Amino acid sequence: MGRRATGRAAARVGVLVTISVLVAGWFALEWDGAPWASSSSDASAERSAPTSAAPATPVSVAPPPPTTAAPAPVPTSGSGQLVGAPGQGPVVGNGPLRTYSVQVEVETGVDPAQFAATVDAVLGDPRSWTGGGGLALQRVEQGGSFTVVLATAATTDALCVPLQTNGIFSCFQGGRSVVNLSRWLAPPDFWTAGLDGYRQYVVNHEIGHALGHQHTACPGAGAVAPVMMQQTKGLDGCLPNPWPVAT
Repeated sequence: MGRRATGRAAARVGVLVTISVLVAGWFALEWDGAPWASSSSDASAERSAPTSAAPATPVSVAPPPPTTAAPAPVPTSGSGQLVGAPGQGPVVGNGPLRTYSVQVEVETGVDPAQFAATVDAVLGDPRSWTGGGGLALQRVEQGGSFTVVLATAATTDALCVPLQTNGIFSCFQGGRSVVNLSRWLAPPDFWTAGLDGYRQYVVNHEIGHALGHQHTACPGAGAVAPVMMQQTKGLDGCLPNPWPVAT
């Protein structure tokens, strides 16, 4: 019985030794094995590392097309209300004095003072009616011996009766040199002396009537048109000319 007990005790000791060795090995794998620890660390690193986004593709945005304001339409009719230009101008020329006033229809949108300044400049030019001597002109605020009017086409037609201006032409009638707005803003297509040249012509032509001058014809192809020729209707081979006095 002593030997059996001793054998069984030895067996139990062997089993315990074996279990101890296995447990020690398991702990070595669990805590000292780098693969588990590094695997957990790598996964954490992957979750926390920023992802590099693909570069954004620039979006090409076309600039908006330039906006061009349409030209304002030329008013062709109005109320007939005329506003006088304030003040008076200097006396220009030498000789008997004739005075004139300036009026503008409200609906033309033209400043009466600006229109008056243009008329004054034309008549003060030495190529105009005062340049030949024997006549002086001065703009007054009201009560002149004749009036220069800028009006819409319909009002021009009404002021020019019984003359037929047909919404196109200007006239002198009833003490008024009436300038048609449609022509003041745009001369005929065949006119080659520019807008300023046409304005000089129409002022000199209609005031020429106020001064007693009548229409004349083109003297011949290639000649300079007389200012009292109806150049708005055509040139008949003449060259356009805004001035009554040759320089």
